[in-house]
Amino acid sequence: MADIIIVGQGICGSLLSWSLLQKGLSIKVYDIGAAASATCAASGIINPITGKRFVKSWMVDELFPAAEKMYHDISRTVGVDFYEKMPIYKLLESVKEQNDLSARATEPGYERYFQNSEVQYLDRDKVHNNFGSFVINGSGKLNTPLFISSYRNFLKEKNILVEEPYTYEQAISSDTKVIFCTGFKAAQSGLFTGLPWQIVKGEHLLVTIKDFYSDRIISGDTGIMPTTTPGLYYVGATYQWYYETEAPTESYRDEMVASLHKVLKVPFEVVGQGAGVRPSAKYRRPFIGFHPDHGHIGIFNGMGTKGISLSPYFAEQFAEHIVNGKALLPAVDIKNILTKTDQQ
Repeated sequence: MADIIIVGQGICGSLLSWSLLQKGLSIKVYDIGAAASATCAASGIINPITGKRFVKSWMVDELFPAAEKMYHDISRTVGVDFYEKMPIYKLLESVKEQNDLSARATEPGYERYFQNSEVQYLDRDKVHNNFGSFVINGSGKLNTPLFISSYRNFLKEKNILVEEPYTYEQAISSDTKVIFCTGFKAAQSGLFTGLPWQIVKGEHLLVTIKDFYSDRIISGDTGIMPTTTPGLYYVGATYQWYYETEAPTESYRDEMVASLHKVLKVPFEVVGQGAGVRPSAKYRRPFIGFHPDHGHIGIFNGMGTKGISLSPYFAEQFAEHIVNGKALLPAVDIKNILTKTDQQ
């Protein structure tokens, strides 16, 4: 019998299973084989500087080294390269943004995330950048479909993966710990619907661009990220708080094409479109821990748009909690979150 059952093999289920395996636990991962839409549709970008105010992402100094280490460790084990460092060129929209970023780049704790404090201009025949750009260091990209598929093969080889559904009813009667890593579906049914979810759909495009940058991520009115296929780029993604379908839509395709025209001066061709539903949290903090009424049933979820950077660090933290009893960070422990929700 396994020490732990994990339900779901998206980014959360994959990384938590890895962390538990490294600590010597016996596990089973239940996943029916459908692609994890939020994970496989994600851009895979890790960005340390976010928002209009150009601030460091929450816990970035701890999160990013943990993410790089875990992705490289898994890559070496499965024999597939799916993560690489890649700078982000943030396109600026005004002189004020130039000044704001120049000041931010020289603040203590920020120097490591900026290549320099001066504006850099991209090829103006390729990109609209009248106000130039700033180069963000410490960023990177994960090839999420390749990661999920290669890690899935690893689980199969180790006889860990069970390609069958697993229900909350089964979990309640289980004699072992069960942790649900089922993405936005956890907000729709089961024991954790009472958490403060904020589900958001995202859509993206795949486009071909000739003679464009293959060594950097462009962040402007929309994001443009090179893929492993020469000349093919990931564009997006959108944020849809209200949606009628989980499938890609023509209206958002048109919106992304319009945004792309605001960035690019060169021709491009749309060759694909995808969508995924992200399991975000109202307070923008993950949901981690065990249910107060069913102490053997846990959740590792709510990573939202930053799941690629958040999941490695918190997978290790949750594994430490399970194996060695180390306390979870109060901001992510669902016992505190459920209490906070109940009081509102």
